[in-house]
Formats: sequence, structure tokens, C-alpha cells
Amino acid sequence: MKNLAKRLVPNSIKPVLRRAYDSALASRYRRQVNAALESANAPLSFSGLEDEAWFWANTEGYREDARLRELLPAMPDDFTQLRFTGVAGDRTLREGFEAYKLFKDIFQRHGGDLAHARVLDYGCGWGRIIRFFLKDVEPEQLWGIDCFDEVLQVSKDTNHWCHFELVNAFPPSTFAADSFDLIYSYSVFSHLSEDAHLAWLLEFKRILKPGGLLIATTRKREFIELCRRLNQGGDVAIHKRGVAESFPDTERSLLDYDEGKYCYHPAGGGGPLDGSFFGETCIPKAYVLQHWANQFEFLDFIDDERCLQSVIVVKKS
Repeated sequence: MKNLAKRLVPNSIKPVLRRAYDSALASRYRRQVNAALESANAPLSFSGLEDEAWFWANTEGYREDARLRELLPAMPDDFTQLRFTGVAGDRTLREGFEAYKLFKDIFQRHGGDLAHARVLDYGCGWGRIIRFFLKDVEPEQLWGIDCFDEVLQVSKDTNHWCHFELVNAFPPSTFAADSFDLIYSYSVFSHLSEDAHLAWLLEFKRILKPGGLLIATTRKREFIELCRRLNQGGDVAIHKRGVAESFPDTERSLLDYDEGKYCYHPAGGGGPLDGSFFGETCIPKAYVLQHWANQFEFLDFIDDERCLQSVIVVKKS
């Protein structure tokens, strides 16, 4: 019946209905946020919000309500957003928000309790994902690390609640053993050399608590084919040229992926060191089962529409 109703509504009316629906949702989210603001000290008071209301608070609500601008992390300039995520504004926050929801769901599905968790964002960039965990986790239990001092300073300047720390491109970190319940890393293992990624796996094993989860994303197999399409497409936007030049032998790279090999194309520009740790990376499930499962308990390899990248989930025994 719903599909029939959609077909019966003239196309000229649909945008009006969409705007009315969006307005009704915004009113609902506004009421929830107002109730949270008036009930207790934020950001802890936001824990009762439904997830979409929390996203609204960090986007539209942030722009319209000065109280939220005092209580929630700010956004960096558009150039910084584009440089590190490829998009800006609500679009880049939506991508980070979807990753946050997925990571939270995975952690809770495997028995994790965010309310009492200590969480690490490895490769936090300018903090687009870690900000959303402020709804669920005590601020003093949220840590972000990155090897790029410039972008880490942006996180410190725009988010005064979480902890941020500069690390080298290769471990060790300064954290004590058995420190974290959850370590997540979005679009970082999609760029690491094999040596760098293996070194950080050992470090994460050291600093995760027993039973703690590591969730990391990497490029999907389709990314190798995307590189070829971009390379053959003629004029390429400057921020996509590195991708277009990656995996030039497409068939060889696809075969390597299917054979369970670590697929990495160095790009340089790695920052603090010589760039040798940085490039474009696709890690197949077969490689994870061979090289991650000897350090962790393998839980899942998600390769569907829930995330733009493949998601690797492992646990410290």
C-alpha cells in the first residue's frame, strides 16, 4: 500500500510532502534537544536522545541554537574538511555519523557497555567521528590519536571535551597496557603500508583490555576498479589524482586481492616521516583470517552497504 500511495502522489507534490516531513522531524528533534538542555549538564544530558536527534543537534540544531554551540564541538574550516575527508558540511558529518552508529552497534552487539567504556579513535583527523560518542561515553574516557600534528591541533581547538594526543606514524603509543575497551579506526587501515598496519595491530593488542574490540575499515575490492575508471576518465579533480594513479595494473591487483594478498599502492605524502607508510590499501578477508586471527579472535568482516568501506572486527582474547 505504501508503494501504491507513493505512485499516486503527483511528482509536483512530493517535494512539498518531503519538506513537511522534514520539518516535522526537525520539530521532534528540537523538542528532544530542548528537554535535554533543560534537564542536566550537557553533554552528558544528551544520552537519552535518539540517534537522529543527536545528528540534528550537531548540524541544524548547532547552527540555530547558541546553547548547542557552547556545548558541542565546532567544525573546522571547509578546506580542512575537504582535505581530510573529501567532502564538507553536513555531508561529511553524516558519513562520520553512520560510522559511529555502526561501530556502536557492533560494540554493543558483542557485549560492550559504552556507558562504562574507554574508547580510542586511531587516526581521528579533525574529530568528525569521536564527537558523536560524547552522547554515550564520559568525555574523559574518549581519546583520539593522529600522526598529523596540524589536523590534531584542529581537533584540540574545536573539541574541548575529548583527549587528543600526537603519535608517530609507527608505534609505540604512550598508553598503558590493557587501557581501552574499544579501538576504532575509520579510513586509516585503507591507507597504511603492510609494515605499519602490522605494527599497529601489535600495539592495539597491547593496549586493548582483555575482551576489548578493534574495529577498522579498509578499501573494498571495488576500489581497485574505481582507480582504473578514474585513470581512464580523462581530467581528474586534484583531490582524486592520487586515487586515479593507484593500482595501475588492475588485473594483477584484483587477482592479488582474490588470492588474499595485502594490496597496497604507496602514494607518498605521509607527513611526519618519509611517506613510506601512506598510500591506498585494500585488505581482503582471507588476509585478515591469516594475519589478524593469529593475534585476535576474528568476529566479522562486513562488506555490504552498511559502510562505504569493508569493516574488520576482532577481539582481544
